[in-house]
Amino acid sequence: MRTVAVVGATGLVGREMCRVLEARAFPLDGLRLFSSPRSAGTEVVVAGQPRRVEDAATADLSGIDIALFAAGSDASRALAPRFVAAGATVIDNSSAFREDPAVPLIVPEINAAALLAGPCPIVANPNCSTIIMLMAVAPLHRRFGATRVIVSTYQSVSGAGKAARDELFDQAAAFGRGEPGPVQVYDRPIFMNLIPQIGDGDEGSLCVEERKMVAETHKILGTSSIAIYPTTVRVPVERCHSMSVHVEFGRAATREEVLAAFADMPGLRYVAGDSAVKWPTPRELSGSFETQVGRLRAAGAGGTGWMFWVVSDQLLKGAALNAVQIAEMLVQAGRT
Repeated sequence: MRTVAVVGATGLVGREMCRVLEARAFPLDGLRLFSSPRSAGTEVVVAGQPRRVEDAATADLSGIDIALFAAGSDASRALAPRFVAAGATVIDNSSAFREDPAVPLIVPEINAAALLAGPCPIVANPNCSTIIMLMAVAPLHRRFGATRVIVSTYQSVSGAGKAARDELFDQAAAFGRGEPGPVQVYDRPIFMNLIPQIGDGDEGSLCVEERKMVAETHKILGTSSIAIYPTTVRVPVERCHSMSVHVEFGRAATREEVLAAFADMPGLRYVAGDSAVKWPTPRELSGSFETQVGRLRAAGAGGTGWMFWVVSDQLLKGAALNAVQIAEMLVQAGRT
């Protein structure tokens, strides 16, 4: 048994981390919640019980074994060293440490060996889009050797936080009243709209989200030989990210072989077109731990290219669930 901290406990991902710890019966004998000074002193209900949120910058951190961070990159850079110095292993959901070669970037179903290779006081959780794409691409790469990936993402507003989610709802309500809605999170309305860029990026170059997908995929798979061409799009959906993926391989693969690779991937399920649910959509997968794939189609003759559709809840497998799975691996390996 051990003590776990959730840093950023009042945000969307932090609250999901608390829910996932409870749902998966994580072995702990203590849970502490932390936030910025602005939210410190408030209460978050966990397992039916209200828990007071502490100020992460000033609290006594002794006795914490694992700290799950969902507080943003600036907060992670400032606070993670405090938790590590107090004896905790930090599992960070921000982009702060992902490109650090000394910090493992982990999706447990894909590169668990990188976590267990040596001491890791800080472990990085990949970007949500990278995780969701790789849940489907990694098992294919292992078997057939991916050479090129073309991916278009359809990313929900909750990926940008509570303010973005609330703005979508506010714009929808204002539209129903025949009034203009607030526009603060994005540079234009997201309701009844699409925004084909996530994060800064110059004309003719990849934006921040797209650069993350390229760099993180190469680090997780341990190769830079895969050409990756992403287009990231924000869509007016509350939660769950969806993607259209086109993968090309170094050798031919039959439909049956591709489906067998999907079937062998823990946490991934293929939804057949003739099933009761014709294909996965964000509405059905909201709140689910599962990543689903559908609409598998050949891309050209010869079996060296395949296209498919993948959906997962980015607050869960793309963030909170993946972080808790990393913590579970550390416990099983006796690292905490």
